[in-house]
Amino acid sequence: MKPSKELSIVGLLVFGTACSILAKLIYYASGPGLYSENQAFEKPWFQVFTMFVGMSICIVLDKTPKSRAGVEATDDEKKSLTTGKGVSSTTWSQVNLIIVPTAFDLLATGCGTTGLLYTTVSVYQMLRGAQLIFTALLSIIFLKKRLDIYNWCGIALSVSGIIVVGGANILAESNPAGQKQQIFGVVIIVVGQVMQASQVVCEEFLLQDLKMSSVRIVAWEGLFGVLMTVLLVMPAAYFMGGPDHGHLEDSLDSFYMFFHTWKVAAIVFADMIMMLFYNICGMGVTDGFSAVHRVIIETLRTLCVWILDLFFFYVVTNGGFGERWTSYSWYQAFGFVLLVAGTLTYNYRQIVFEKKHEIGEELKRPSVESTTKPMTFDESVGEEDEEEEVEEHVGSYYGQPFGSAAHSPFIAVVRDVGSPGYFSSSHGRRPAP
Repeated sequence: MKPSKELSIVGLLVFGTACSILAKLIYYASGPGLYSENQAFEKPWFQVFTMFVGMSICIVLDKTPKSRAGVEATDDEKKSLTTGKGVSSTTWSQVNLIIVPTAFDLLATGCGTTGLLYTTVSVYQMLRGAQLIFTALLSIIFLKKRLDIYNWCGIALSVSGIIVVGGANILAESNPAGQKQQIFGVVIIVVGQVMQASQVVCEEFLLQDLKMSSVRIVAWEGLFGVLMTVLLVMPAAYFMGGPDHGHLEDSLDSFYMFFHTWKVAAIVFADMIMMLFYNICGMGVTDGFSAVHRVIIETLRTLCVWILDLFFFYVVTNGGFGERWTSYSWYQAFGFVLLVAGTLTYNYRQIVFEKKHEIGEELKRPSVESTTKPMTFDESVGEEDEEEEVEEHVGSYYGQPFGSAAHSPFIAVVRDVGSPGYFSSSHGRRPAP
């Protein structure tokens, strides 16, 4: 049973904010490790692993689709992912396409969690607005999309916002060594958004006609992500030199701390639970979730993250965790306003289209006072809308707030306004922190 739309929207805000805070909080957890009796858990790639595990848990949300528009669901759709029998030989070739965007998701999340080591949650969340910029540019190059004046103006505002937010974060650090770390954190987060944008474009190119529900695609991506992380990333990070006791990241130490430090385990499990509930709420707003809703929720979420970060710093932990307010925070706030304005401007055509569509739907409804003459409607219009909704569900899943979207902002990718599923949402990204 899906929650109501209103409750779902509140849930997206609450659970999404919780995921963002937890992604930073885990770096403050400390406990016994292989090399010390008390060490901080600064393991960004382990966070990537737990994110994909959390996405895999979305299998529990996978249900047999009901018949839609008078058409019986296919045999492959009816069989749950958990049975291991729901993928035919033909479907397996399609499922394997999910590996490509999963690889981009893995790299993007790794860059993001690494950058989060050096930046605050609010700055990280705002910098992820760069995803809109790179997704639009990559769509022009690889998908032959065309931008209108509103798209370009939105991109210009977003670029300005990214520069202001990133610059304020760097200048707020007076220590030269600290400034270098801030620069690295900002740059690596922006590089992650290039990877994230590549994933979005890849999804649109490869998975547009994939006959699979959104939640099942997320579960497959989680499964592939776990395998990639365990078999490729963790061994590579272990053998590469770096700051984690001579390794880029010591995965053996990561698992040791996870099993021997209750704080680490508690945060990891809490993050997975928040992600699961986030996806449950996402199921409740799949229909009628407009660009305005996306911008409002993401704006409120960023504000909630920032306010909570300040609250933790000044009230709860007395400077132990969170974010301090500085004179440069005003510049960060101005940059945030530019980012929101950029997103709204970029989505102007979609917003106008939705409003006109909403007004058109209102006009289609028969008036209570019109009892003298029965109203007639073109039944083909309703059938066409119904078919579009079916395609949205079994085909493109970009508009669905599923997966690790609990850790990412919503964006809209340029498509032909009015076409089925023209909204695109980043679905598999780390926090937005």
